[in-house]
Amino acid sequence: MSLPLDAELDTFNARVGAAVPRSADASASARRARSEAIARRFPFPADGVARDDHWIAGAGHEIPVRLYRPRQGTLPALVYLHGGGWVSGSIGTHDGFCGALARDAGILVASVHYRRAPENPWPAPNDDAYAALAWLAGNAGLLDIDAKRIGIGGDSAGAHLAIGAALEARDRGTPAVAWQLLIYPVVEPDFDTPSYIRHAVTPTITRDDMREFWRAYLPDGGGDARAVPTRGSLEGVAPAHIVVAGHDPLHDEGLRFAEKLAAAGVRVTTADAATLAHGFVRAAPFVAAARDAVAAMAGAAAQALKS
Repeated sequence: MSLPLDAELDTFNARVGAAVPRSADASASARRARSEAIARRFPFPADGVARDDHWIAGAGHEIPVRLYRPRQGTLPALVYLHGGGWVSGSIGTHDGFCGALARDAGILVASVHYRRAPENPWPAPNDDAYAALAWLAGNAGLLDIDAKRIGIGGDSAGAHLAIGAALEARDRGTPAVAWQLLIYPVVEPDFDTPSYIRHAVTPTITRDDMREFWRAYLPDGGGDARAVPTRGSLEGVAPAHIVVAGHDPLHDEGLRFAEKLAAAGVRVTTADAATLAHGFVRAAPFVAAARDAVAAMAGAAAQALKS
């Protein structure tokens, strides 16, 4: 039997809903505006982490990347891909979280603003994710990071893109990826898992949202293993730490993906935040249980990338 939703998170979600109501307009622009408004209305506290913005030259476009450096000296690094159903979210919406992660893990975090659906569906977001990973590794000396200690991660759709980039790095043989941090990852368009049925409607995400996001990202249902990671072999991909939330439609697919990684011989650990819901990382300043879960992620990152 599942544990009840954390009372403090329930209160926080109600505050968010009252301050920035969910709109009947489900367009990409409306979703983006609400995501940005929530981030402004409920910011993270100052973290003392230095920020430095870069732009990677792509094919006909630029990819913004913000580096978070908690201290001087050669550091491990983590490429971070924000959530938002491939449609919304930005460097700005995840700025506070990335700063806190960099500070608490003692690593450089590189937050990437990849091209978003529906204007830029598969494979554009994946191409940008891999380009950012390759750029960071290729400029390790200039950026004073340890090229042997580079991980990749993200939350929700960002975790999905992290998996795809790790698979592409494995297939290309470069760059070396030391570790994956996958926070309530999107893995495949299976909307009939028990957690999808049980948590079809929540304050932060719904089953219908996920159907729409998948249609925006993968409109023709095609794509290779970068689009749907379970379509290909997982052997030889970087070790992973998967965090799931108990009150989340994506709960079961995250744990199922962990099982598939383990079956493929990939070292994988999991953390199940049983009383929390999808999107809890951005509630960390306001919810003690979310804060504890984020601190545990930072500890996992520090441990995995320390050597």
